[in-house]
Amino acid sequence: MSREFHRNALPEGFELHEYRIDSILGHGGFGITYLAKDTHLDQWVAVKEYLPNDIAVREGLSTVYAKSNTDQEAFEWGLQRFILEARALAQFQHPHIVRVMRFFEANHTAYMVMEYLEGESLSARLKRGPLPEKELLETLLPLLEGLAEVHALGFLHRDIKPANIHLRKDGSPVLLDFGAARQALGQRSTSLTSIVTPGYAPFEQYDSKSAQGPWTDIYALGAVMYYAATGRVPSEVVGRLKRDDMPRAVELAAGQYRRELLRAIDWALALDEEARPQSVAEWREALLAPPLARQPQARPKPSQPLDGWYRYFLWSLAVLVIAVPVGYLGYRELQNPGTLRAFSLGQPAAPVTEAEVRTVIGSYFAAVEQADIPQLLKLYADSVEYYHWGQTKKSVIQEDKLDYFTRWPQVKYALAGPIETGAVRWSNETRVNFEINFSTHNPTPQDSTHAITVTGKARHEWRLRRESTGIKIVAEQQKVYSRLRDYAQ
Repeated sequence: MSREFHRNALPEGFELHEYRIDSILGHGGFGITYLAKDTHLDQWVAVKEYLPNDIAVREGLSTVYAKSNTDQEAFEWGLQRFILEARALAQFQHPHIVRVMRFFEANHTAYMVMEYLEGESLSARLKRGPLPEKELLETLLPLLEGLAEVHALGFLHRDIKPANIHLRKDGSPVLLDFGAARQALGQRSTSLTSIVTPGYAPFEQYDSKSAQGPWTDIYALGAVMYYAATGRVPSEVVGRLKRDDMPRAVELAAGQYRRELLRAIDWALALDEEARPQSVAEWREALLAPPLARQPQARPKPSQPLDGWYRYFLWSLAVLVIAVPVGYLGYRELQNPGTLRAFSLGQPAAPVTEAEVRTVIGSYFAAVEQADIPQLLKLYADSVEYYHWGQTKKSVIQEDKLDYFTRWPQVKYALAGPIETGAVRWSNETRVNFEINFSTHNPTPQDSTHAITVTGKARHEWRLRRESTGIKIVAEQQKVYSRLRDYAQ
């Protein structure tokens, strides 16, 4: 296989302090990474050289210069940031973050010396097909540990993609290339601000006015996991803003992974940064959420002799088994004509259409937005299943919600995805599932000098029935996935 070539690279055999250049490992818009031999310790290392292609060039054998006087300021500023971040990255002593062993200045530029890792990139592994769930989690969870440490020290990666995730020979992952030069120069040079990796960069990396934070790296890692689970590279975020027709992971990989895992991946890929997990810990909890508990199946009892009282019991049970459903269907027919016909056909006589569902949802939330406190408590307190609250007691949660809706009665909602509908077997009802992003706002709370907005994400599960007066909601449940408070001056 032919070796990498770069016109501005240091030549093979070049002595850079105690490091002898052997070959090129890779190169990008901001530098070149070499495989080199540490002649003092007799070991292989990776040496990254700061050499931004757009504004710098090499003259002679080794010296690097800015291309012009107008590029000099950006080059010098980026060089200093490269050095500062090398010092910061050298602090990380984590098994899943590439280790920086040394940095130094030479040839009018700077160099980072890192451990050399054998194995393959995740991008090379994914060319052979998606990862099974066990392998997916064995790759993702260690990376989350390393990323949490990066965020705790105030840094962002900003360029997570399969090519920047290395798999050691034992399969353990390592996060590479923190894009120090990209982070620095992207703030100084207009020509470099648009350099992102399509499919893996969220919208805030395209828009200088949007806030970047842990949620930025979470989007990118979620995109990597989307590719690893579905075999499809995520759609570029700019195209999704106009028309978000990218299939969800829960649809593409249904049945191959836990639904909770796929939903967490889709959550990380929300277009709005405020609708994503706000921390690695929050996202990790969603990724590992257990499936809904199922009722255990009754074990068959050993056969017993059919004496007189046992026969009487079996006959009584048979009568009950027949009488209860018949009585129930009769009652339902009286309450809602058409039930018996639905039972005989095995399906609703007149299914509720998606257009009607949207009308019901709109009317429902229009009423809720103007509802009084008891109605809001009924919707958001009495029937809410709380996720990710740890060991918090239910009574404490109820008191919190009562206080919450007393002070913040303004509720707004927006659909957060497609509406799922399905017939309820042996019934003339329709099952409807959909997700919303909800927000409440109090401009003048009595106990604070700040206006407070609370946003979150919830999933609604309804059962609708067509009656003579229109479509009626006969059962409803809401599950809240997250809640975020924002205190504005």
